[in-house]
Amino acid sequence: MFNPYLLLLGFGHLVVDLGQGILPILTPLLAQSLNLSYFQIGTVALAFTFSSAIIQPVFGVLSDRYSMPWLMPLGLFLSGFGLAMTGMVNSYELLLFAVLLSGIGVAGYHPEGSKLAHFVSAQGKAGSSMAVFSVGGNLGFGLGPMVAMFFLGFNGLDSIYGVMIPGVLAALVFLFLMPAFKRILAESQPKGKKSKVSGINTDRRGLSLVFLLMFVMVRSWIHSGLVYFIPFYFPEFKGFSEPEYLVSTFLIAGAIGTVLGGPFADRFGGRNGLLVSMTISLLAVYPFLHLNARWASIFAFIVGAALISTFSTTVVFGQRLLPNNIGLASGLLLGFGVGMGSIGVTLLGAIADHAGLPFTMNIISLLPILGIILGLALPNDKGQTSLPEQQIPLHKEASN
Repeated sequence: MFNPYLLLLGFGHLVVDLGQGILPILTPLLAQSLNLSYFQIGTVALAFTFSSAIIQPVFGVLSDRYSMPWLMPLGLFLSGFGLAMTGMVNSYELLLFAVLLSGIGVAGYHPEGSKLAHFVSAQGKAGSSMAVFSVGGNLGFGLGPMVAMFFLGFNGLDSIYGVMIPGVLAALVFLFLMPAFKRILAESQPKGKKSKVSGINTDRRGLSLVFLLMFVMVRSWIHSGLVYFIPFYFPEFKGFSEPEYLVSTFLIAGAIGTVLGGPFADRFGGRNGLLVSMTISLLAVYPFLHLNARWASIFAFIVGAALISTFSTTVVFGQRLLPNNIGLASGLLLGFGVGMGSIGVTLLGAIADHAGLPFTMNIISLLPILGIILGLALPNDKGQTSLPEQQIPLHKEASN
């Protein structure tokens, strides 16, 4: 049975990541209101991912050095408050500021939340525990479009301020539980003990981390490209009148994939999980983009489940490669890798402005090939864990 704090951290992850599903639904309305180009839409996405993701390693380093559980309630509040501001702005510059503010809230929550999730996970169940934490975020992605449509239904962008309500309520709960979080962190912080990665060659650790980050970038490029451009592509080129439900199907399927991906990695290894994920994505993205509405919904589910099934897996893989810097590993894999990959959305937007959106979507459908290549470059981590040195049996190396 999972630690109740793990479930709460997953719930906080859900709330803080609602914005990542809400913003793509708001962009067509914001584009119309502020007369934005595809490139500017991509820049809005980049602004959000820069503040929410690329700077996460900074919070991760601070999280490793200092105990900062207060970042979680602050992050929950800012993530919703910044999005609420998007309905009040009257210029492109103010829109970017509001999006940046929301993203900073997201960035503050993730390293501290994932570090706590790591500390309360059961021995040998790191993948499954991180899947519980991660599935909250993916549910937030998936529910975000529905939350956006609910509040937009009252008075369009003028009523979008309601999206800050979940963040405010969750922040109050986390503030109430702050003493318990501080106690867990105090009891779990290593006291001069170093860890090493069992079974993974130390000399290859740095190179493996680079390949892992590149894999996450490619996955994020595919994921963000689909999420941000589905609301434009399907109505214009496929006659799909309600693309927000297609986005929700895609994102909620990712949550289901995360639930399956964590235990799969615990049993068969993270590298094998990455390869299976990208292979299925390669086979499913093209049909998703080119079949009719009924089949598009089915393939949206398949692509979403396959692509995001490795979300928790890559975080655990990174924590095994950096066992003494859990916060930094979490910030890199949850933040920097995702954010750098999302720079691709801006590039894809520029391509769409010049070569058309269908051409751009076809580029996205081929990107899983690069993901497969990067997955093959990673070490086989089946049955490997990060353990304190004194807990690793001296004779076990010979049996591996």
